[in-house]
Amino acid sequence: MSTKSPSSKNILWIIAKVLIFILCIYLAYLVLKPLLGIILSIGFWIIKVAVAIFISLLVLHLLLRIIFKVDLLEIIFGVRWPK
Repeated sequence: MSTKSPSSKNILWIIAKVLIFILCIYLAYLVLKPLLGIILSIGFWIIKVAVAIFISLLVLHLLLRIIFKVDLLEIIFGVRWPK
């Protein structure tokens, strides 16, 4: 174990590495920001369409069940799983 204090050159090198790291993170943010916006907008659009389809099928199933006593799930998937 050494009791020798770290040299100022070593400390300056560590500070330079930290500054380079921060600069690289900032550059990556600038490059990836538009790409992230495009990916998130496509993802939210897909989720919105999937939720709209699911809710419309759920409402259709409930209305058919209440009004005409027809089970839409049985029509689509066949015989239900065992009770």
